[in-house]
Amino acid sequence: MKDSHSGRPSVQMHQASVLVRQILVLNEVMEFIMRREMDLNETDFQAMQHLMKQRSMSPGELAKYLHLTAAATTTVIDRLAQKGHITRTPHPTDRRRWLISPSEESVRAAMEKLMPMIMDVDNKVRRYDDGEQAVIVDFLSSVVASMSNRVAALENGPA
Repeated sequence: MKDSHSGRPSVQMHQASVLVRQILVLNEVMEFIMRREMDLNETDFQAMQHLMKQRSMSPGELAKYLHLTAAATTTVIDRLAQKGHITRTPHPTDRRRWLISPSEESVRAAMEKLMPMIMDVDNKVRRYDDGEQAVIVDFLSSVVASMSNRVAALENGPA
């Protein structure tokens, strides 16, 4: 049942669900701050996130992750290179191709901002006993699975 004024469900959300929503909102705030400090637009920041996760990829692979054309991805890569956020190196087995990697300085700067939060969360979860940690992991795994399923459903469009 939905509230007729807001279009939102009128069911009282569980506090855990409310907290997950707050985490998502805070993640958006963190990304905004990181983009601002790195002097990146949203697409360039997404590119950096993929590069930091994968460590190295071809421009074509990056284009797939970003859902952009090759030409648009080249523009992103050029902007990132101009700002010193990435390096281009020849592919080790195909001299016609290049590999794109995040610069050590950009990785270091991002980790300086993120690691205190990551370590704080890690230290907190380690305070729980093994059984409690298993419940936390189970819950978070189900959140990830639910979000992944929803993303896949939205990307595939109406059935």
